[in-house]
Amino acid sequence: MRGPGLHQVQYPAQRMSQTMQRALNLLQMDNAELSGLLIEEAARNPHVQVTLPMPEDPPPRKRRHWGTPGLMAGAADFDPDRMGAQAAGLYAHVQAQVGFLFKTANERAITEVFISALDLSGWLGETVEEVARAAGCSPERAEQVLRRLQGVEPTGLFARSLAECLSLQLAEAQALDAPMQRLLENLPALARGDTALLLDRCGVDAKELGRMVALLRSFDPKPGAQFDSDPAPRRAPDLIVSRDSLDRWQVVMNRASTPEVQVARLAEPSSKEGLETARWLERTLSRRSQMILRVAGYVIAFQHAFLEQGPTQLKPLTNAEVGAALSLHETTVGRIRTGLLMQLPERVLALDAFFGRGRVACRNGGSLAGDAIVAIIRSLIATEPSKAPLTDAQLVDALALRGITVSRRTLANWRKRAGIETASDRKCAK
Repeated sequence: MRGPGLHQVQYPAQRMSQTMQRALNLLQMDNAELSGLLIEEAARNPHVQVTLPMPEDPPPRKRRHWGTPGLMAGAADFDPDRMGAQAAGLYAHVQAQVGFLFKTANERAITEVFISALDLSGWLGETVEEVARAAGCSPERAEQVLRRLQGVEPTGLFARSLAECLSLQLAEAQALDAPMQRLLENLPALARGDTALLLDRCGVDAKELGRMVALLRSFDPKPGAQFDSDPAPRRAPDLIVSRDSLDRWQVVMNRASTPEVQVARLAEPSSKEGLETARWLERTLSRRSQMILRVAGYVIAFQHAFLEQGPTQLKPLTNAEVGAALSLHETTVGRIRTGLLMQLPERVLALDAFFGRGRVACRNGGSLAGDAIVAIIRSLIATEPSKAPLTDAQLVDALALRGITVSRRTLANWRKRAGIETASDRKCAK
């Protein structure tokens, strides 16, 4: 959510409320939105120096030989199920689409070489010329095949650079206009926060440049990485959750997506107000990171069982409870949890997903969130006999054996909200 520009400063009587509002706006922004706002401010204020991390283009590497040579050589040999079983994740996903896009043996031979040159990020690790030599075709023919390969989902696969990866996604979103194209041509300047050059090259004002950067940073720079785990949101996560050397859970800011701001030391300060704004930004963003890490760290520790054992162990948690534990107002916690993404070892989750809704008491004295109960119901239904699906009454009994007491009416309501059919409907479907 974007707030008013940081450059808007009025009379002293209004200054405190405006400063507080700006701080709150910064608190609830994700890293993509924050990048756009900071670039906009840096374009207006020479005292603000912004650095945006950018993924590097893939280095040259040896080709990956992951499957059976010649598997796609002939149309008669095409078997999507067989190919899906032979390769995992990204490669299975790509091959399932390629098999329907290319029909001739020659085309499939070329696509096989392209796929073998695909990195787990989704980018190509070899040039078109190298692929053409390996495939025994002309570079022009390889380029034609590549253009069609770049039409597979998710958009951005088979890109040869960060700029091309983002341009494919922008084109799909119908947002690749001339200024945006010029921004893509100047990504190094964007990374180092050279807003004067960007304003000149893109031919836009500070506000429009900020909007463009926020949009650009909302796309996925490595669309292939999501196939290492569960499907992930398009943009890079804001936080990274991992285990430390003592096997404890820890959370840190994602430096690969978090913008950095510093006060530029100018020989001749442009204005006292600009210098004060830059210093305020530096302090406020530091406090923002600290506050986010406090909230995320508490949530991670509280939901330890959820991290270890999965959604059936999600405990109820509210903004007020986190606020009371950390001496923060519950609305502050609400702003922090809005829109932030966390990279876990095996998937990406919104911070909001750790705030379990609903509260069901268990006989052991603990409690579970309503979402955990739904997850348990799903697990019970997943293993039910196909000819005798579990009724609501049987599900209530199964929960009772786990120390969870709910009425049949309550269970039916949860089942309906989760989109789970009745036992009779499930039996007909099977």
